[in-house]
Amino acid sequence: MSERIGLFADLHSNLEAFEAGMARAKELGVTRMVFLGDIVGYNADPCALIDRIGELVASNKAIAVIGNHDEAVFKDYRNRMNANANAAIEWTKSQLSASQVQFLKDLPLIVNEENICFTHASAHNPEEWNYITDSMSAWLCAQSSGKIYTFVGHSHEQALFYQSAVGKLIRFAPHPGDEVPVMRHRQWVSVVGSLGQPRDGNPEACFAVFEPESEVLTFHRIEYDQFTAAEKVRRAGLPEDLANRLITGN
Repeated sequence: MSERIGLFADLHSNLEAFEAGMARAKELGVTRMVFLGDIVGYNADPCALIDRIGELVASNKAIAVIGNHDEAVFKDYRNRMNANANAAIEWTKSQLSASQVQFLKDLPLIVNEENICFTHASAHNPEEWNYITDSMSAWLCAQSSGKIYTFVGHSHEQALFYQSAVGKLIRFAPHPGDEVPVMRHRQWVSVVGSLGQPRDGNPEACFAVFEPESEVLTFHRIEYDQFTAAEKVRRAGLPEDLANRLITGN
């Protein structure tokens, strides 16, 4: 059976989205999962997400990298995040055990394989959490990774950048469910979107599946019970805006 890599980013303590994503990945025949950072933050189930992802990593069924919200659990980010993000991080800190915090501390910033780079924000100065939003930021990422394929999250919207004949990286807006040929003669930077807090006006959760042997990448959107996830946010006393964002996708 050929490898199918499930790519999940910005899960943000959203258990309902996580469970829907894992169920869909199984249906799609995913053989290995990659979690591209921001396991925690914003939503109400940080412990469950860390424990489930930790089990997958420990059993060699997945790899995970650290995101800025994960790092904010054990570093001072109060001047680097907005009020809602800070409120969620402070609440998250009160929920986590020492071993769960240690799991986040132990996550690598970047993982390189033969032709693939995995990181949360950008392979260009990854510790600075730069967003990939245009051709220049994508080019810097690709140049820094040096790999054919670079997979990231962080910006919460799905996008694919590909190398043109003159070396410039051009943005392509993928359509969910369509198989995109990603041939090895180019460099590619893929922003897989957010599983746990979409922000493009569509509340459906985002992820992607990469098939290295056939050189195919497919972006996905899935429905999940965002109303339960939002109610959990409210019950936890987290900002109302965070609950509303799950409903609206904005």
